[in-house]
Amino acid sequence: MRFLLIFLLLINFGIKGYWKMKSYSFDSQLKEVWETCHEKGFSEDYCILVDFSRPSGEDRIAIIDLNTSSVLDTGPCAHGRGKGNSAWKPSFSNKEGSRCSSLGHFKIAEKSYSATVGLRFALDGLDDSNCNARRRNILIHSSRYVGIMHHLTSYLPLSDASWGCFTTSPAMLKKIESICDKSKKPILLYAYKSS
Repeated sequence: MRFLLIFLLLINFGIKGYWKMKSYSFDSQLKEVWETCHEKGFSEDYCILVDFSRPSGEDRIAIIDLNTSSVLDTGPCAHGRGKGNSAWKPSFSNKEGSRCSSLGHFKIAEKSYSATVGLRFALDGLDDSNCNARRRNILIHSSRYVGIMHHLTSYLPLSDASWGCFTTSPAMLKKIESICDKSKKPILLYAYKSS
């Protein structure tokens, strides 16, 4: 039993090491994101990208400086725990009650606070793949669970931390809040999965 635990820990830290060395790549999304921001009146200074092809406990969510095409900060982001999801593989849905994450362009809307998740940002889905985001109460918020677990594992075990929301660490949410607060225009969040 002890050998199995040591073996699993070595595999886990090997995976974490690989993803730490693999830089966040978004070049193929940059042109489309910038055009969307320009055409729809979003901030042309910053955007948020979520790459669902990366593990949930690694650098999956990123704040991008559109002026310099550079990554300002990255953090973990849990995916929904709905049917068909596993810690290793997210399933996507726009259906109410699915508890799955959605792909596509989102407008980061108003900031508020709740007793259950604290600081949160509402999201408006801009595509057919996420147009029910507001009705589904899909948010950006944080979870201490995500903040702690991403130090331990690359693949966050499914939990109530996300029912389709973009759930990140408290530290990353504070950084997102900072750019949203200083922007005169709404910030675009774009969630995608590379093939």
